Amino acid sequence: MLRDLRAHKGRLAMMLAAIVLGVGFMVATWVVSDSTARTAGGGAARTDVAICAQALEPESGFTPAERDRLAALPGVTRTNGVRLGYAALVAADGKLAGVWPDRAGTGWDDSQRFVLADGRAPRAGELALGEQVAAAAGLTVGDTARVILADGSSVRPVVVGLFTYRPLGAEPIPSLAFAGDESAVLLGDRFDRVELATASAADETRLALQVKSIVDGEREVRTGAELTAERERMVADNARSVREVMLVFAAVALVAGMFVIANTFTMLVAQRTRQFALLRAVGASARQVRVAVLTEAAVIGVLGSTVGAVLGVLLGIGALAAFRPEGTTVAYTVSPFGIAAGYLAGVLVTVVSAYGSARRGAAVAPVAALRTDAALPRRALLSRAIVGGVLVVGGVAAVAATSGVDLDNTGRFVSMGGAIAVWLGLVVLAPFLAMAALRPLATLVGWRGGPTAKLAVRNALRDPRRTAATASALTVGLGLVCGFAVVGESFANVAGATTRDQVPAGTTVVQPALDGSRLGPEVVTKVRATPGVAAAVALTRAPVEWAAGDRPLGTTSMSPVDPAAFERVLTMPVVEGSGDLRRGAVVLRGNADLNRLDVGDTLTLTVAPGVTRRVPIVGLYRGWEGQPGIFLDEALVPAEHRGVLEAVYAAGSGARAGLDAAFADRPDILVTDRDGLVERLVKGFELVLAVIYAMFGAALVIAVFGVVNTLALSVLERTREIGVLRALGAGRTFVRRVVRRESIVITCYGGALGLLVGIGVGAVMQHVMLLQPLWPVGVPVPMVAIGVVGMVLVGVLAAVWPARRASRADILAAVATE
Repeated sequence: MLRDLRAHKGRLAMMLAAIVLGVGFMVATWVVSDSTARTAGGGAARTDVAICAQALEPESGFTPAERDRLAALPGVTRTNGVRLGYAALVAADGKLAGVWPDRAGTGWDDSQRFVLADGRAPRAGELALGEQVAAAAGLTVGDTARVILADGSSVRPVVVGLFTYRPLGAEPIPSLAFAGDESAVLLGDRFDRVELATASAADETRLALQVKSIVDGEREVRTGAELTAERERMVADNARSVREVMLVFAAVALVAGMFVIANTFTMLVAQRTRQFALLRAVGASARQVRVAVLTEAAVIGVLGSTVGAVLGVLLGIGALAAFRPEGTTVAYTVSPFGIAAGYLAGVLVTVVSAYGSARRGAAVAPVAALRTDAALPRRALLSRAIVGGVLVVGGVAAVAATSGVDLDNTGRFVSMGGAIAVWLGLVVLAPFLAMAALRPLATLVGWRGGPTAKLAVRNALRDPRRTAATASALTVGLGLVCGFAVVGESFANVAGATTRDQVPAGTTVVQPALDGSRLGPEVVTKVRATPGVAAAVALTRAPVEWAAGDRPLGTTSMSPVDPAAFERVLTMPVVEGSGDLRRGAVVLRGNADLNRLDVGDTLTLTVAPGVTRRVPIVGLYRGWEGQPGIFLDEALVPAEHRGVLEAVYAAGSGARAGLDAAFADRPDILVTDRDGLVERLVKGFELVLAVIYAMFGAALVIAVFGVVNTLALSVLERTREIGVLRALGAGRTFVRRVVRRESIVITCYGGALGLLVGIGVGAVMQHVMLLQPLWPVGVPVPMVAIGVVGMVLVGVLAAVWPARRASRADILAAVATE
């Protein structure tokens, strides 16, 4: 076995590359997720908190009197009130520092929350910054910083310290800290939580009961140990979520590698047919031959996994070092479990991929040793055709049955499962599709093509299984990229069309500069008071529990608005009923279809704890799932429960100029228009797609290795044929051209199938994700064009080494090859 491995080390190089990349991606995933978890978890847990009473909403914070009442309880040895408030830090370049300003400010105290890294604690007129935030903002000890507060005013304290923060539970990590007494003026006098310390565990139990009897409303009481455990669980869950997402891409890379490995073993075993026959002739059993091939595969898997594990560790550390925020120290962690998982995946994938070839090698008859043209026994393609046909037909039926836009969660799973079944079916049917596509091409080339083109197409058609297996990795990689590109194009179309339907041209939009942040109520007041603004409507969003009669519907999002301003500024695309919010609620059409609701039905909405409203549905509006599920009159919802203020829309001929001037000194607020709103929506989604494309790039790289490997082994198989061609007068250029064109034929076939599959699966994905019709669908023409050109280039580049090797073959030695 070792002799065989050494003899074929050149042929195995590309197969090893496929294993290395797949395993490397998997191990890197573990390094990134575990290191992120350890870094986010910080150092030692806080031990200075026995009981913590915390507000569940900012509006339900504790007053100083309530803190003092808790501090006076028997057994309390220390009390610490923690404030969190809006604080937008302006960087040295005048732009907003890249941290969310909501609850970013706090007051300094002598608890274990802060670990001073440089400088000292702040006093009045001074500020301490988190190390990471200071580095991102370009500020250091001694600089004067600008901080924008919730009411829009600014303060300019001097930076006197840098700190790291030790969070308790799931609390947000503040970016900056004012002096303790000054924070009551700048951030508000209410405390988000009150931390209590006790002298003993017995006091802790008794104190928890006392605090629970005092604390009421939207507040909860937790022990310090519970919050520490909650923090650990949250960090672990976040790391697991990151790992699970990244492992999907690693799995795709490994699947692409399976095609390469399976194809390589098929060709290697075919070239050793007489060797297996001789082994059988001298007494080796079929089982021994099969075990020998699988052992060889396992050894290759171990070698590839070893290199892949090392590469994965280096890739993970490199990725963390490259993308870590400036000033952050990363706690690099190499998980033994991640290394073990990489080895297991690498060896298992290699052995499973080689199993079919091992079975065929074991089935070689001993008499084949007497033949010079011995070949592996080939199974009929009937079973493959049946399996592939069933998958395609069943998948198409599932997609057709769920083609309506009123999909529930079950329908989404069925539709997406049907698309995946069609994809798998086409991969299984790939040899038939290769024959169906290449035979007409061979006929056409026979009429109009030259000798190199004829030979290239015939070589690709000679073994459709091998051609299909080589192209399948390209089909998978390019299909995934194209599928997500279709989703991106559809999202851009839907978001653009919906926004243009709802927001008239000339409308000015005021938003937070950072996605995920919120505006303060003073922004609405300022917008309405700005010269040139004729009318303005504030769009808020909050979760709401809803029901239809006695049928609970779960939770959706609501947007309480001023009906008069809403009608003046925005144009609600009502598809059924009326948009008059004075008479009831307007529901997103997709939400209504999903829950079997119609105009005239009465909803029961829990708009605040203990506050319910019975509201009739007066209309259904057209939108996409990222928008509020319900619009209703803001008078029905208590002001403190109207949710996050996401944007203010203003109408008026001079609104844009007036608002640009009004918020010129507010880098935390963005003033834009309808087109800018669409661009921001699409750009955020495109960033996600860019990451996805980069992740799937590993599958495409593996696919390229597969093409190179197949061509190289194909050239070895046809050594005698190439020698005969050279002997008959074909030059080296002719041979190189044949191999190059064969490569282009294979890659273009795989690329074309990948594009078609990607567009089809992408259509189903956008149907499931955005609840849009299956067709017409936005086809990303630039992506398709790039894919076509890219496949031709891949074909040319993949053929460079095999073509050069084929053209340099010794004519006499090649002709004499058996």
